[in-house]
Amino acid sequence: MGKDRMEMSMFDKLKKMVSKTEKEISAKDQATAKGEPYIKVLDVKFDKENPGDGYFELEWNKIFVKKLLDAGYSGDKDAEVVDAWFTGLCRMIAEDENPINS
Repeated sequence: MGKDRMEMSMFDKLKKMVSKTEKEISAKDQATAKGEPYIKVLDVKFDKENPGDGYFELEWNKIFVKKLLDAGYSGDKDAEVVDAWFTGLCRMIAEDENPINS
């Protein structure tokens, strides 16, 4: 019975090591490994005195950029492609929130 406990203890330690390793892998890397597009807003910065000045800090993977390119977005660099998408998205949201009355 002592040996069974030792084997169980070793098994439990191994499980903890594996689960810890999975947690250490970023969501971006997990999505990339699965072949899935990934985009995340990391931070929002704005000037307290002039809230119109600011920016969003985004993180993405190459698969997301490829999806955007396939959808017709363009740019010389990945950041330009993502910026074109994000700018369009923000514009669309603003238009939906404030429809122009004709």
